Amino acid sequence: MSATPEASRPLGRLYILTGEPSGDAHAAAVLGALKAQNPHLEVRGMGGDALAQAGMTLVEHVRNTSVMGFAEVIRKVGFFRALMRRVQDDIAAFNPDRILVVDYPGFNLRMAKWAHGLGWSVDMYIAPQVWAWKRRRIHAMARDLDRLYVILPFEEQHYAEVDLDVEYVGHPLVDALPGPPSAESASEWRQRCGLHAEAPILALLPGSRPQEIERMLPCLVEAASTLSDWTPVIAGAPGRKPEDYPTDLKVLFGETAALYRHASGGIITSGTATLEAALSGLPQVVAYRTSPFTYRLAKWFTQVRFISLVNLILDREAVPERIQHDCTPTQLARTIETVLSPEGTRAQQEEHSALRSVLSKRGAAQAVAQGLMRPV
Repeated sequence: MSATPEASRPLGRLYILTGEPSGDAHAAAVLGALKAQNPHLEVRGMGGDALAQAGMTLVEHVRNTSVMGFAEVIRKVGFFRALMRRVQDDIAAFNPDRILVVDYPGFNLRMAKWAHGLGWSVDMYIAPQVWAWKRRRIHAMARDLDRLYVILPFEEQHYAEVDLDVEYVGHPLVDALPGPPSAESASEWRQRCGLHAEAPILALLPGSRPQEIERMLPCLVEAASTLSDWTPVIAGAPGRKPEDYPTDLKVLFGETAALYRHASGGIITSGTATLEAALSGLPQVVAYRTSPFTYRLAKWFTQVRFISLVNLILDREAVPERIQHDCTPTQLARTIETVLSPEGTRAQQEEHSALRSVLSKRGAAQAVAQGLMRPV
């Protein structure tokens, strides 16, 4: 079946495809901006709790699609093939005015090729990291996308050689920066969360995907166990449950922003959380481990010096990274102690200011919503 668009038809049906909790949150912000303009907009797609709460009918939940690493994806290849066929059938039945794919490029760019080939208009929000690897993707993206919304200031230049409408909208995390301080004091927050009234807090973020948590949690917990003067607190990821964290340490759900604000430092698994923490002013060390097979492939194919978004954006090691063989409890404990020294804290505070200056553009969700509402 092919799409049957009508010239200048207003956006009445939208299909959204995202596969991870972060994409779910960012897409939900876009949907919120769209619904403010058009409350009757019909929306279906792949997402999570945030998109469902924003009014989207879920065809698949991100808890089933959020996987990482080459080996992990290969183990679920049958699931993804069946999912792609099911989503294609659902899109054909829904016949949306426009499709928005959010991040998750391995799946979403294949869906964009299929949908665009049948005549649907496809926009993408949050681009794949073509500056790190698979640069050849830009030619397929120019063929299969109508518009690309990028969130890092240096990304636009990487598409200069192709005919693709690319717009830098700013990073969505900038819009989520804390506003005025909450009326709840630090002591009240600690009391509500059952934490010691005075001991400094060490935030532990083992990631959001099940494979990440399984691999990173024991390492982070062991590192924290050697830091006797600190109270370690684990940030429970959206979509995860208490049983996903087999530890006696305190696990807080829905309190990550407050944890960034009230903790003195953090050991954070590489991902969006490293940028969130830095924008919130939390000194940190970045940790990352994956399977040996995935790590070897990544080393062969990637072209970047860093894995942390903070360091990639600033193009220097603004926050220390401990990766793979260097990601041990002993190394993490030693590094966070250095980070939390007076000199280390001052250095990271200066880098946080530089990061905020670079990522000063606001209004990402609203900009994407405006782009989607253009005539189809």
